[in-house]
Amino acid sequence: MMPIRTIAIACLTVREAVRSKLLLSLAILLVAGLIGLPLLIAGDNTLSGKIQVILTYTLGFATTILSITTLWTACGGFSKEIQDRRLYLVITKPLHRYELWLGKWLGMLTMNLGLLALTGITISVMAHQTIHRSTDSLMVKRQVSEQFLMARQGLQPLTPDWSDFVKKTTQRLIESGRLQEKMMPAVIQQKLIEELSIKRFTIPPGGGAQFSFKRPETQENSHDLLLSYKFDSTRPERSPVAARWTMGTNPEHQIQVDVTNYPGVPAILAVINDETAGTNILTFTYQRLDTNSQATLLMADRTQAPELLVPYGSFGMNLIRGLFIILCRLAFLAALGLMVGCLLSTPVAVFAAFFIIILVASSGYVESVATSGVFFVPHEGPASEQTWLNQSILHLFRVFHVVTQPLTKLDPVPLLATGRVVSGQMTLQALVWLAGLYSAITALIGITLFNRRELG
Repeated sequence: MMPIRTIAIACLTVREAVRSKLLLSLAILLVAGLIGLPLLIAGDNTLSGKIQVILTYTLGFATTILSITTLWTACGGFSKEIQDRRLYLVITKPLHRYELWLGKWLGMLTMNLGLLALTGITISVMAHQTIHRSTDSLMVKRQVSEQFLMARQGLQPLTPDWSDFVKKTTQRLIESGRLQEKMMPAVIQQKLIEELSIKRFTIPPGGGAQFSFKRPETQENSHDLLLSYKFDSTRPERSPVAARWTMGTNPEHQIQVDVTNYPGVPAILAVINDETAGTNILTFTYQRLDTNSQATLLMADRTQAPELLVPYGSFGMNLIRGLFIILCRLAFLAALGLMVGCLLSTPVAVFAAFFIIILVASSGYVESVATSGVFFVPHEGPASEQTWLNQSILHLFRVFHVVTQPLTKLDPVPLLATGRVVSGQMTLQALVWLAGLYSAITALIGITLFNRRELG
């Protein structure tokens, strides 16, 4: 159970923020930014574009503002009070330093909790009011609500069983003598499966592709199904592609929809759920209608394939889970700021903390180097051999990538902006890694530094 003195310090931290108008200023800044950003950013002027702006930019704005203010306030939590000699009024009381440290951290967490609750209420009201006041038709409003104001789980296409075909093909290749003697049958089968997987999502001119999905047993039937897909073209020009989606295999009960999409642009196909009731396996066939085009379409890559988005829960609970993950990130930032503030003065602590955040923000380049092992690509001539210094730096990149991966991967904003479900597993990971392990390690270092710091 948390000591009463720690809770008292947390209450004093919140009271001081209220007295100094910090909490009120942050609340006004958040509300002004949340309301003002959708007015300044028009998007594509469609209803779906407006909802995307609300969910993407406002959540990103709130996360950025709260992260900066949390880090800034935490850095001055101790260093400024030591500099102003205000900490002596508290430290002389029967109070352990770790209780003071945890109390300040808990107080900042409480303030962020209130500000995130305000953010969630504002975003939810804005999204619903934007749809309600829109002059679009009821069908458009319903489609936008189904796409964004609903938590959806993405289902991957079922993989065909190629085992018999691969085994027979491998046996024929071995008997024909066209393979090297050292090649193992397992390696040949793996290569054949990779080729079949690529061919499955490759659509030549005038061709088509078929995707099957298994419907969840607990799926709700009162909401539509959404088929999310995106394709790339082998031709440099980005000409529109006309095609026809056919749902179902029974000719008497098929549903056909003609679409025109651009390469590289995500598309959504809405399917009324009542028309698919009683079907466990949903089959979608994509047939190209652009007979004059010579471009080959790639319907998927290693990370993106057509997905069937099925209802998984309400928008409100999904938003709450997303805001909770953001709160876990802010908990770590508060611990990081307090840790640095225990060792350095306020300006230096702020500089050091923001330097760490900049390193975390460059995780894309860090991940690229850690996975590929290449710092840069030479423009001319062969690549030079790596020295011991390069190898050492590369190992540091890999360690830094492993350490910062939870900070960069546990981001709920892209999921909320596209109507994807913020899973309970992701929420639990944020609680364990960010608010738990990372914050605990940072707190242990910060409390140790605070205990060893001379206050005189």
